[in-house]
Amino acid sequence: MKLWPVGIGHTRTQSPIRSTLFTLLTASTALVLPTITGASASPPSIPASQRHFRLGHPAAHLNKDTSSSHSTAMSLPSQNQAFEGFSQHPSVEPSKETAQLIRDAMDLFSAKPSPSIFARSWSPNAIFADPICHAEASRQYLAQWYGMPAAFSHSETLEWKLIKQEPALVEYVQKQRYKVKGLGLTKDMVSTVVMQRNPQSGKITRFEDRWNHKPLGGVLGWPFRRLNALTLPLLVGVPKEAKSALGEGAAGGKDL
Repeated sequence: MKLWPVGIGHTRTQSPIRSTLFTLLTASTALVLPTITGASASPPSIPASQRHFRLGHPAAHLNKDTSSSHSTAMSLPSQNQAFEGFSQHPSVEPSKETAQLIRDAMDLFSAKPSPSIFARSWSPNAIFADPICHAEASRQYLAQWYGMPAAFSHSETLEWKLIKQEPALVEYVQKQRYKVKGLGLTKDMVSTVVMQRNPQSGKITRFEDRWNHKPLGGVLGWPFRRLNALTLPLLVGVPKEAKSALGEGAAGGKDL
């Protein structure tokens, strides 16, 4: 995307966070779940500077497409062939199309969503899924990605490696560093990013962020994951440009 962490640890450990606004409400609890079983913490209040993301009011600085998503040069950082746990995987050189998808995904993970990313790389009816969210179609997945700037003051990809490239599938592993806004906490997370794409259009039809490289969970977490996806659009304002980039009425379609 994206919303909170089961499996987040301090920078000296590896764990995950991700999603959006709920982060500000549940981040403190999520940050310790992986390391302290049963631990809990009081959710932080939302600073005034972040309130414009609530109740459908998008942040002004995200209304214009000013992010690095214009990067048609696909300036990807060098791969780490010795990525922990994947050093035995053969080196895979991304095609131009794959490189663009990965570049766009990295910008999203770095809390830099933009209309051009979604217009170029996402199907309007794509699915976004991680351990705490299952978002269906643009209305739900846009809220997940546009909520990230409200949750994180900084996010960067520390290392990555492409492990699979097929006409309909791209998989890469990454280590991402996040700084939680308002809490001053910095966390590292490792995950496997799985992007299913339409072989004809090249656009994403399903996007999975598998924390700690583990497959997504079963039925027990399903109600919370769907509640997350259904609630975020009510709390996070998405710029009109992003909605327009995916087409009017795109959120409810089924043609992937």
